[in-house]
Amino acid sequence: MIRTVLVAAVLAAWLVVSGCGSIPESRLPVMGLGDTAPAAKPDTAAAAPVVAAPADSDSALTQSLLLLPFRDQTNYKGKWNLSLDLPRSLGDTLAQRSFLRPVSVDSALAGLSKKERKGEVSLERALTVAREQGVDYLVFGEISQLNMQRFRATVPIGGYRSYEGVTNATVRLVRVIDGQPAGEVVREAIEDTKRYGITNPVSYIPYEKEYYLLGQMDWGGEEFRQTLVGKSVASCLSGLAAGVDSLIRPSPTLVGAEPRVIDVEGARAYINVGLADSVANGQKYGVWDRGRELTDPRTGVVLGQSLPRRVGVVQVEQVLSEHLSVVRILEGGEAIQPDYAVRAE
Repeated sequence: MIRTVLVAAVLAAWLVVSGCGSIPESRLPVMGLGDTAPAAKPDTAAAAPVVAAPADSDSALTQSLLLLPFRDQTNYKGKWNLSLDLPRSLGDTLAQRSFLRPVSVDSALAGLSKKERKGEVSLERALTVAREQGVDYLVFGEISQLNMQRFRATVPIGGYRSYEGVTNATVRLVRVIDGQPAGEVVREAIEDTKRYGITNPVSYIPYEKEYYLLGQMDWGGEEFRQTLVGKSVASCLSGLAAGVDSLIRPSPTLVGAEPRVIDVEGARAYINVGLADSVANGQKYGVWDRGRELTDPRTGVVLGQSLPRRVGVVQVEQVLSEHLSVVRILEGGEAIQPDYAVRAE
């Protein structure tokens, strides 16, 4: 009986000293840093523009996305710059998808004001930057939550703790060609210790260290990736990338009448497919010639036609009717001619 009382007393004292107190199921501030963490230094240096690599015929058929600084709605105070760090990491995740070509948020920073670098970019301003970069989609973002939470309580013979990392973010897509919304993706990811009930407090010392020291780790480093918050960030980014991928799909195969170019006017052309063929603004198609006439160089006799080859890439600018669309010529302006075939690739 005396031994039980002594153990309980020692355990209670340890809990008080370690900061557990006697408040049941309390939730502590963001990442355990509260208001004591140093304020993040303003990002005042003008970043050099990072321009996307010149598009060849293959990359021109992909859909490029310019990631803008995200709006940070969390209460985080620390050295991370979430407005830039999260879209940079999302760009790395999107780069693993072959049909999408992310353009780093850093390429948009040159010329942006301090307020815009924190995610306060107007649509008009963003479209101007996107058209200068020659991209297909804008990616706006908002971070609602990114923190580590600790739940704790004490009872007469011990106590319990549980920890979880939470990341909640939203991205909104806008088509650059017509300035129209292309969809929204919201994802929340939670990683927890999955240990509940009466426990030995000492077993949670590593999580306690993580709780208080998380904000001092380098964003995206190996140590960060092993934390509960790091794992929740990775899971959230994976979900966001999957959502973006579901909104931006390869152009559908064209059916019905033979799809072809029917007229060319400078940097634009008309094709004989439209609403009835599932064509939509922003979709891209390859343009193929009819092959070249081949002759025997010695006799001059016509032997036949060469295989067709892709000579350009076009992007749908506006669907005009059931079987008519105007397209912008992205590649092959001088080579594209009426009656050339149009193919989804």
